[in-house]
Amino acid sequence: MKKIVYLPLDERPCNNTFCQFLTQDNDEINLVCPPLSILGLKKKPADYQKISTFLIEQCADADYLILAVDMLLYGGLVPSRLHHMDVREVSSRIETIKTIKNNNTKLKIFAFSLVMRCPTYSSSDEEPDYYEQYGERIFKYGVNEHKYLDGLIDKQQYLSQKAMLNVPQTIIEDYTKRRSVNIEILTEVLKLVGDEIDEFVILQDDSAPYGYTALDQRIIKKCLSDNNIDIDIYPGSDEGGLTLLARVLTKIKGYSPKICPVYPQSECKNVIPLFEDRAVYKSIIAQIESAGCVVSDENDADIYLFCNLPVGQMLDFCSLYIGKSNGVDNVAGKQYIDRDLPKFVSKLAKLHAMGKAVAIADIAFANGGDVGFARMVSESVGLMNIAGYAGWNTSSNTLGTVICQAVFYNFFKDTPTHRRFTAERVYEDIAYCSHVRGDVTANELPKLGYNYFDVGEQRGKVSDMVAHNLDKFIEDNLPEIHDGYIIVDCYMPWSRMFEVGITVKERT
Repeated sequence: MKKIVYLPLDERPCNNTFCQFLTQDNDEINLVCPPLSILGLKKKPADYQKISTFLIEQCADADYLILAVDMLLYGGLVPSRLHHMDVREVSSRIETIKTIKNNNTKLKIFAFSLVMRCPTYSSSDEEPDYYEQYGERIFKYGVNEHKYLDGLIDKQQYLSQKAMLNVPQTIIEDYTKRRSVNIEILTEVLKLVGDEIDEFVILQDDSAPYGYTALDQRIIKKCLSDNNIDIDIYPGSDEGGLTLLARVLTKIKGYSPKICPVYPQSECKNVIPLFEDRAVYKSIIAQIESAGCVVSDENDADIYLFCNLPVGQMLDFCSLYIGKSNGVDNVAGKQYIDRDLPKFVSKLAKLHAMGKAVAIADIAFANGGDVGFARMVSESVGLMNIAGYAGWNTSSNTLGTVICQAVFYNFFKDTPTHRRFTAERVYEDIAYCSHVRGDVTANELPKLGYNYFDVGEQRGKVSDMVAHNLDKFIEDNLPEIHDGYIIVDCYMPWSRMFEVGITVKERT
C-alpha cells in the first residue's frame, strides 16, 4: 500500500472527510489524516505545534503528502483571513515543510494554497468582525485602488470614490496588512517548488477581475515568472484536497485518464460562473489537468464529464430559493430552457449504453444541484450507475469533487464506497443545498429562535429536522437513492445552515 498523509484545508466534511471517504476500503492506499481535535473550529485556528508534530512523525515513512499550506501556516481557511501574525512568525512555520522533506527525501509533497479572497458582500461570518458593516465597501475600495493603479480612472474619480466609500483608515490598514503578509508568505512558499515541494496548485476563492484579490494574483504571477515556475492560478478552494488526491492516484497508477467535457450547448462553455472570473471551460480544463488527467475529445476518452450549464447567466439557489418546488421546473429563464436537457441526457444515456464512463458536474446553478436534471438521469440511466456526481457551492468546488470521484472510478470501478459517495452527494448537493436548506431557513428557524448563521449547535433540533426533510425530499423526488440508502448521521459542522455533514449507509 502507498501511504498518503493528508492535511486538510479545514475541519469541514468537504475538506476533511471527502478524501477519507473515497479512500475507504482501498487495498492500495492508506490515507492518514490528523485527528479532528487538533484541526480547530471555523474561526478558531488549528494547533500549529500539534499539526507540525503530526506531519513530521507521519511523513517519516510516507510516500506522499497532500498539504493544505493555509492549514499549516495559519490554522485553516478562515483563520488565514483573521490572524494578526507578522511575516517572521508565519515564515518560521515554513520550516516544517523543509524538515519533513529532509527527514524523508523520497517523500513527494503535493501542496496547494489560496489567494485570499475579498467578498463583494458585507458579512463577518467568515471574515473579520468589521466586514459585517464594511465588507461591500472594502471590496469596492480594492476595485477603486486597482483601477486607479492601472490608469482606468483619473485621480479625481479615484479620490471621489474613496471619499464616498468612507472606510475608516484603521480598517483598511488592518485588512491590507494581513493581505500583504499572506501574499509575501505565498511567494516564499512558491520558492520551495522543485526542491521541497514537488507539485503545487494555487486556488482563488471568490474572485473578480478587479480588486485586492486580482492585485494579489498579479504579484503571484510575477513571482512565478521571475522564478520560472509553471503553475496555473484558477478558481477554487474546498476541492483542493480532492484535486491533489486524484493527482496522486494518477502518479501511483502511472496513467493519466482522458476526460472529455460535454456541454448541453456549445455556448454553455463560455458561461462565467458566479463567484468566478473566467469562462467555465477554462476552469474545467484547469481542474482536469490539475487532477493529473488529460483533456480529450469524444473519440478517445476514458471519462465523459457532462457539465450541466445554462446558456447564459447562472442563477444562485441561495438567493433564488423557491421552496419545495423541483428546481429548474419552476425557474423562468430562457438560458435554462435553451439547454435542451432531453437531448443532453439522451447523449449521456447513449454513451452509458456503450459501456462508457459518464460523470456529472451539475453546475447549472451555484449552491446546489438541479433536481429536474437529476430525475431525468435517474430515470434513464440511474444515478447509481454513473462514474461520479457533484453539484455544490461553486462551479469549481463541484468540478474538483466529481473529477476526483471519476478518477477513482476509472481505476477501481463500481465499488460500494463509490456508490455511497454518490448517494451522499445527491442527499447533500441536491436535497440539502438546493431545497431543504432554504426551506428550513425560511420556515422553521424563526420558530426556534435561530437564523441562517446560528442554529445553536452541531447536533440538535435543527439537524434532526434537516435529516427528516432530506429523507422526505429524496423519497418524493429521487426514489432510486431513497430505496438504496438511508441517512445515519446528520449535523451542522459550523452550527450554521450553509453546509451540512451527512453519512449514509445501504438500506437493509
